[in-house]
Amino acid sequence: MKSKTTPPVFQHTSTKKFNERTVGEKSGKKAPHFTQQSVTRGEQSSRDNKAEHRFSNKNKALRRPQTLEPRLVETTMRTASGEEGKVKVVVKSTGLNEKPREKKTGPLSPRAPEKIKKNRAEEMKVYGENACLALFAQRPESIVRIWATVEMAKKSGALFSYLAEQKKAYHVVDNAELALVSGTSHHGGICMLVKKARPFTLSGYLDIPRKQDCLVLIDGVQNPHNLGGVVRTCAVFGVKGVVLEQGLVDNLNASAAMRVAEGGMEYVRVLETPDVASALQQLRQAGYQLIHVTSNKQAQPLASLTFAPKVVFILNEQHDASLAQPEDKQVVLSLGNPLQAELNIAVATGILLAQWDYRLG
Repeated sequence: MKSKTTPPVFQHTSTKKFNERTVGEKSGKKAPHFTQQSVTRGEQSSRDNKAEHRFSNKNKALRRPQTLEPRLVETTMRTASGEEGKVKVVVKSTGLNEKPREKKTGPLSPRAPEKIKKNRAEEMKVYGENACLALFAQRPESIVRIWATVEMAKKSGALFSYLAEQKKAYHVVDNAELALVSGTSHHGGICMLVKKARPFTLSGYLDIPRKQDCLVLIDGVQNPHNLGGVVRTCAVFGVKGVVLEQGLVDNLNASAAMRVAEGGMEYVRVLETPDVASALQQLRQAGYQLIHVTSNKQAQPLASLTFAPKVVFILNEQHDASLAQPEDKQVVLSLGNPLQAELNIAVATGILLAQWDYRLG
């Protein structure tokens, strides 16, 4: 006979209450783990792909670089033979309402390819109408690439004909893109990438005997605008050489100096020297009259100076003649200067060369 056992009684120790609901009735509380309706694996994959597509498109829109929109412009250009004709030019434009990208400059990475390093060392950019046209007239073979506006392209038919014949690259762009390429808004409508001109050495220049000559030695000046002004003045008065320390030659080859020189850099040779003191000694031995510009009021006035057949003017921004020897000449340009500052070096060069040129003629 089977004994009857009492079924166990389970007591809930939790204080949580469970509410009963009928089938189809929605609970007032959200389930802790499932906030969306269940979907099949295929439907979920489709939704994930759509969401990923929307996310990637959004990121692409944020990362989208500034693009150049080509537009067709009809213009009249003059060829080398003097004939005019209408041509259609495609201009790459960044758009009028878009802000140009900031130009990235600075030292190259140590991992940069050797070809890029070599080009950076041998090439430079030249901008400004007169500077570029003078370079084209004197050494067109050094041109690597050109950017120009439509207006400048109209005036440069011979230049563009040469580029087409030599199969060299040129780009017709708008002002915003040209400012981006040249790194300045003072580009004058044209910018060239060219090979740097090789400088001469002062010792090599002095190996050739000359009966009459004039040189300008620039001592310690680094401002490219002042250097460009000196070269422009030298070119105007027919001076063929500017003596400069080797460490400062790059300042003279700067794009800003080339623009200020207005093409004068193509007619004046850069004569390198290891240091100024040795250069002065070489010039004395070569029979040059050394003329130092000073601010000392006890120095000889320029008007009373007698020029030798071969002269060299030594200038620095402080008008300091501390390197002068007893056989050298020291001149003062003004006896009544009330200012603490002296004349700009380019202005002082103009005064000296004007006096030299007037008496020579």
